[in-house]
Amino acid sequence: MLRPRLKAFIRDKIVRRLLPTEVVFGPNRNDREGALHRSWGHVFTSQIKGAYYEFGVYRGDTFRASYRVYQDYSRWAQSQLSSPEPWRSRGFADYAGYCHQFYAFDTFQGIPENDEENITFAEGAFSCSLEEFTRLNRANGMVEDEQIRYFAGKFSEVNKTMTKELDQLQPAAIVNLDSDLYSSARDALAIVAPRLVQGSILLVDDWNAFAAARSSGERKAVAEFLTEHPEISLESWFPYHYSGQAFLVHRH
Repeated sequence: MLRPRLKAFIRDKIVRRLLPTEVVFGPNRNDREGALHRSWGHVFTSQIKGAYYEFGVYRGDTFRASYRVYQDYSRWAQSQLSSPEPWRSRGFADYAGYCHQFYAFDTFQGIPENDEENITFAEGAFSCSLEEFTRLNRANGMVEDEQIRYFAGKFSEVNKTMTKELDQLQPAAIVNLDSDLYSSARDALAIVAPRLVQGSILLVDDWNAFAAARSSGERKAVAEFLTEHPEISLESWFPYHYSGQAFLVHRH
């Protein structure tokens, strides 16, 4: 109940004049939701067709936030079709109706066994069952269907056992890599490698974990990934939250 009331409060015309812009306007915020605003803004203004991939969803707070932000931009795109300016209506004629899909990847049993020796990322941490994740999403209006899909299991196992299902997924417009560990990030990147397109966004949520050491965590996984895929390069875009880093994807 608090979230709708807070949104209504912020939308009040008088209140909006008093609040700082980083509170009122999502793209100016430096938290995870702000990163999602900027990412979806890039996707829609560039008219990139593809899905939102999140690896390591925990209880789904960021997954649901991304869907809310996406809906705002989707309504904006639809509004361009009735614009009195012809360049706007023509420009979105082939894009406004595109349905971006949402894919959640997680073990749904917490962080898997690992040797990274970090108590925050110990085996079993951040555990949320698929049933609870599904319940929370449904309570917020997200129901698993053709647009919203869940993939349970270790990423390496999903990649091996669900090859046909993965081959049918949309290209990656936004990839949210929140898998914490080196091994999990490595396996997640293996799934999205063939699905990255020019202009895809890669959000690396724990980029600066492990004291930003290049020999650990997601930094190590990304470095190895780029070595193995010379056709792909990353352009640093912006930092966000405590340890996140956003990248623009280039395909050569």
